[in-house]
Amino acid sequence: MNINASEVPSVYARLGVRTVVNARGMNTMAGGSLMPPAVLAAMSEAGAAFVDMGELNRRAGEHVARLLGVPAAHVTSGSAGGMLLAAAAVLAGEDPERIAQLPDTAGMAHELVIQRCTRIWYDQALRTAGARLVEVGTGAGCSERDVEAAIGPRAAALVHIVSPRLGEGGVPADRMASIAHRHGLPLIVDAASTLPPAAHLRRWLDQGADLVIYSGGKGIRGPQDTGLLLGRPDLVRAAAANAAPNAAIGRPCKVSKEAIVGLVTALELFLGADHDAEWARHLVDARTIVDAVAGLPGVRPSVEDDRSVWTAPTVLVAIDQEITGAISEDVARDLQGGEPSIMVRTFQGRLLMDTHCLREGEAAIVARRLREELERAATPPDRRAGAAKEVAKVHA
Repeated sequence: MNINASEVPSVYARLGVRTVVNARGMNTMAGGSLMPPAVLAAMSEAGAAFVDMGELNRRAGEHVARLLGVPAAHVTSGSAGGMLLAAAAVLAGEDPERIAQLPDTAGMAHELVIQRCTRIWYDQALRTAGARLVEVGTGAGCSERDVEAAIGPRAAALVHIVSPRLGEGGVPADRMASIAHRHGLPLIVDAASTLPPAAHLRRWLDQGADLVIYSGGKGIRGPQDTGLLLGRPDLVRAAAANAAPNAAIGRPCKVSKEAIVGLVTALELFLGADHDAEWARHLVDARTIVDAVAGLPGVRPSVEDDRSVWTAPTVLVAIDQEITGAISEDVARDLQGGEPSIMVRTFQGRLLMDTHCLREGEAAIVARRLREELERAATPPDRRAGAAKEVAKVHA
């Protein structure tokens, strides 16, 4: 989807907020992704009437389940909301007394076994429901024996986090599912940032997962505050029972009628999109950025285009500080502080530029600004100051 810079809503200017060129990718820090006009139109239409929110939640879930060919579905408030509801579902189920008791888990099985090597900052949402995370293995890996040994009488579920840029690591999801089921436990899989491809919407359920969580505001291009929870009907019903509009632990994770309709519309569009053509277009963008800095001393750019790992072609730039005088964090900061403001990430000491959210013409802008910042960092301070004085004279 291409949006001209002149079409940027003036509300940001009124608030004193700069718009940015999003080279971070489908990332919450940059506002997720941009919703197609059809999604915005559906949300506007949904806002023109009142509905029974319980019925809307239920009907939307049924529709999504039919679209995807999965047992059951529920729209959540982002993937973090999906984590909280998944945890609440395995802790309290549909029992009204237990639902009211959360996050107090006295008398309940409340331990979630999780591999240390797959953990992310956002799994705090699991603990919000009252669960205790039982970490197994090390940061480098984990064995099936480690997982088995951690399952005790208070275990409520196993959890597997899919981290595309770090690999699945440790025990893979299908083996985690086998272990969980051997102990009569469900497996929760967080696959928030794995779309596209569309096939991933069924991948982990097909591997045996009982609940799978996705972000709705990233690759699906729905509202940023939506997500999907897919899986076993009984557990999806339990998640809904612990969610808004009910008075439960998930009440703060409310999803508006407009956002629910927006996500359903975005999902329909996502399933009909040509993701191969989209990938090819973003690959051209990635190569444009790499070509702009490939010859600079101490700079080693590369394109990562393994579709089993990345959701879009990605540029990684290694910077030799001794040669360039720069470090990736400083370059990222300067890119965001410059004009136009460009948001990027750092990853394992390198600059990371995800091309998924670049609009038409923006790859060339990123390429130019990146080269400028790297050349500026390599300029000795005395020469930099002299150049600034010359510019000042010209404008005097």
